[in-house]
Amino acid sequence: MLVGIISDAEIKEAVWNCDSSKSSGPDGFNFGFIKFCWNIIKVDILSAVQSFAEGGSWVKGTNASFITLVPKVVNPQLSNDFRPIFLVGCVYKIVSKILSSRLKRVWLK
Repeated sequence: MLVGIISDAEIKEAVWNCDSSKSSGPDGFNFGFIKFCWNIIKVDILSAVQSFAEGGSWVKGTNASFITLVPKVVNPQLSNDFRPIFLVGCVYKIVSKILSSRLKRVWLK
């Protein structure tokens, strides 16, 4: 069940379960964009996720991430005045969401 074929419906469900307003990843896209343009880019998203599922490896840069500090207050002075934000690409988030969902179903059985 954990390593089975990932269906198109499973991928779309993972996308629609992600918050559209979260910050974009290193690729510059957020889930609001992906949902808005789903009919145009779905073939590429489905292909990227299924390619990972079949081969078990990422295309270079897919799992790249950045950490940035976002101020919590107007004039930050201390490190506690910042919130770390991890910018992770959408394809990575989709695969992570699918795998964690599958693991949850196995764990609950």
